[in-house]
Amino acid sequence: MRILIISRGNGFGHAKRDLLVAKALIQLNHDVTIASYSSGYQYLRMAYPGALIDLGLPAAGSSAERVLKLLELIRSKQPEGIVVDEELLVLPIARSMGIPTCFITNWLDEEKEMLGFLQMADRTAIVDTQEHWMFPIPDSIQNKIRFVGPVVEVPEAAARKEKKIVITSGSPTIADVPFFMQSITALKGEQDYVKLVYSGTLTKSLQRFKDDSTHFIADPSSFMDEVRSSSLVVCRGGHTTLWELAALGIPAIAVPRREEVNPYNIVYAKQMGERGYVRWLQESDMDVDLIASYAASLLHGRDRLQAYACDGSSVDRLVAYVLESFSLGREESPLCTT
Repeated sequence: MRILIISRGNGFGHAKRDLLVAKALIQLNHDVTIASYSSGYQYLRMAYPGALIDLGLPAAGSSAERVLKLLELIRSKQPEGIVVDEELLVLPIARSMGIPTCFITNWLDEEKEMLGFLQMADRTAIVDTQEHWMFPIPDSIQNKIRFVGPVVEVPEAAARKEKKIVITSGSPTIADVPFFMQSITALKGEQDYVKLVYSGTLTKSLQRFKDDSTHFIADPSSFMDEVRSSSLVVCRGGHTTLWELAALGIPAIAVPRREEVNPYNIVYAKQMGERGYVRWLQESDMDVDLIASYAASLLHGRDRLQAYACDGSSVDRLVAYVLESFSLGREESPLCTT
């Protein structure tokens, strides 16, 4: 099949899982093209050896511009099926053109407009586990949903943890400065540990908070290599990052962005907290002493977290569901071509 994967470009999480899906589909002899933009495209450009298209879109912006770019892309590629990773505007375009879709997501919503989009997907794959799932499962799409488990690829965990703490916010923006400031300050007391701060373009503005044990890193490409042997990670609670840390068995403290900035990260952190994989606190409760207390308990063994047994089977389940979705979509829609 000619398969198009449209990957949301906000951060690296979507790109990472879509890369795994693309590679698995190629191994099954499908003709796969990925289209993305912004930081997602930048990651895929370094990691994906296959056909890749830059949509040239900003991380957030005009819906009209997105619709035009997406419509042009789909018309030019003429795919037989589309994997849609949280790029909602693809769904009505694909439905109008009779192209079956599988929507990949780590959240759901009952808000009327969003539910209208979700109802246009032939099937929806949730890349998470159903246990302690906190998002609503709308009745109108319940029969088109399947939990496939977290789709992550992690390196082998290091045999021994190093005295190293990683502080990260994924794709940092100016809104993350207070998070970095308080995290760096809170961890200065752990002088035996090297602190690696993945602060991107914020590095220069944060350097005044450093001490001899704090190092700033602008390039995120070494992140997983450093994390696999670290003793603690302090992060913003991105879905993929939290599952990567759980799979590696690395203790983590999540401080999700405020609800008005990202309404979903708080739920991801709550879910993972309920599963015993992370400790978390809301940004409104972020306090130097509280972060320091959490960190000390985790670093010195007074608080122990669970690890997630990742065997790679989630990718196989997701790919099987994608192909099933395309087959069912052609059967159920008279517009779909064969």
